[in-house]
Amino acid sequence: MKPPYTSRQGQFLAFIHYYTTLHGRPPAEVEMVQFFQVTPPTVHQMILTLERRGLITREPGQARSIRLVLPSEILPTLSGASASTGAPLPVWQTQGQQPTDTEAALLRLGKIQLEDLFAYYDHNSLDDSEFIPLLDTLIESFARAGLSEVRVKELCRQACEHYHQCCQEAEPESTMESNMELMFSYLPGPRRKLWLRWT
Repeated sequence: MKPPYTSRQGQFLAFIHYYTTLHGRPPAEVEMVQFFQVTPPTVHQMILTLERRGLITREPGQARSIRLVLPSEILPTLSGASASTGAPLPVWQTQGQQPTDTEAALLRLGKIQLEDLFAYYDHNSLDDSEFIPLLDTLIESFARAGLSEVRVKELCRQACEHYHQCCQEAEPESTMESNMELMFSYLPGPRRKLWLRWT
């Protein structure tokens, strides 16, 4: 039986499903813009089309109110980065390890959200005791969503590199080792051990 959506619409529906599963709330349109690397009007038109076709519902004027109407079992697999984006190949592709399309998409979403979280950290001067647990929760949500340990490690390493860069901006003489020691000091014992294993 033919699905009630086009392949492109299916990708948006799958993204909405995975994002909502990961974060307990629907995505904002800007997050779809980042993930699909399209313009805001393109995403908005897609949302209107999905709503018109009865595939989603939403509350007009209310942020993050998109709800899927279809059961998740009939949604397609979420694909990774489009080949047409011209983006450099991720590390796992250059090393010959192919993740599933869904795993590639989740990894890509994780990297986008790490960038956003660090941008928020830079602009809002969060205390590390608040920020590091948020960072840990973000990484943990991707681990719980089924991202393989190899990919979770990749997200952790990226988070550590970002944190080190932030520390060096404030204190140029700081070392990666001392910055990681500082970062891990804000994590409870079991989580600290897990990060040490991942990085």
